[in-house]
Amino acid sequence: MSDPDAGDGPALTLRQGRFATETLEETDVLVTGAGRGLGSGIAAALAAEGARVWLAAEVREELAWTANRIHDAGGRAEVCPVDLSREDGRDCLVRLITGEAANLRAVVNNAGVLERQPIEALDREHWDRIMRVNLEAPVFLTRDLLPLLRRRGGSIVNVSSRAGVEGFPAQIAYCASKFGIEAFTRCLALELAGSRVSVNAVTPGIRLKPTSLTRRQTERTDPATRARWEDPLKLGPAFVFLAGLRGEVSGCRFDARVLTHALKEWGSEGVVHRAAEVAEYGRESGS
Repeated sequence: MSDPDAGDGPALTLRQGRFATETLEETDVLVTGAGRGLGSGIAAALAAEGARVWLAAEVREELAWTANRIHDAGGRAEVCPVDLSREDGRDCLVRLITGEAANLRAVVNNAGVLERQPIEALDREHWDRIMRVNLEAPVFLTRDLLPLLRRRGGSIVNVSSRAGVEGFPAQIAYCASKFGIEAFTRCLALELAGSRVSVNAVTPGIRLKPTSLTRRQTERTDPATRARWEDPLKLGPAFVFLAGLRGEVSGCRFDARVLTHALKEWGSEGVVHRAAEVAEYGRESGS
């Protein structure tokens, strides 16, 4: 067994296999945090490629909006209201997906809570809420759904942010949770090396609506501020690519904006073979 303190642990590697990225047609994909913002955009992009998207979030009204958007475009979506901060809520979601989503091929761990508290005001409730949604939910949903992904290959996409590699004032809990997502991605990729399950982290790379704003709060935001937020749908090609991986590329961190541009230039197969040039980490030397 490798000792991380001894410096002899396995190097983070970019594994390129002989498989082509797979179509999402007739597959099942779970997207958490799918009621608003980036998650809603991800779900719409995956549904447009033929996936049946399972939409998980806490606010039923927002989930219905995303589902209607997908249905109106001819796609398929299932609404799964759930409080991801609660273990019993996650367990119910796992039972639903295990029983109904027989062709689960990707899990997109996108749900996130961003609240700011300086160290002097940091309280246990704030810390626990952020850790449960941002870190515990991805880890334990992945653990429980991994057997489905192993059957025919699949992809785990962990949505991170700049806060996963940089520190920001008054964001101690949020940054800790996102640093944890980066570590989880790397560790799990090493555990699954050689399998047909990919694990990658991705950061948006563009200015998006703050994740904490509800749809109603967004509608009340002044137009000048809203104009600075970009449409998450423009990142759709990146998430479609990542959801279609089956072990070819794993253990990487991508900027979704950069990845989308690379896909436009090189196509999916080209990006698989040149992923080390596109990924922010994933080279044999590590990060």
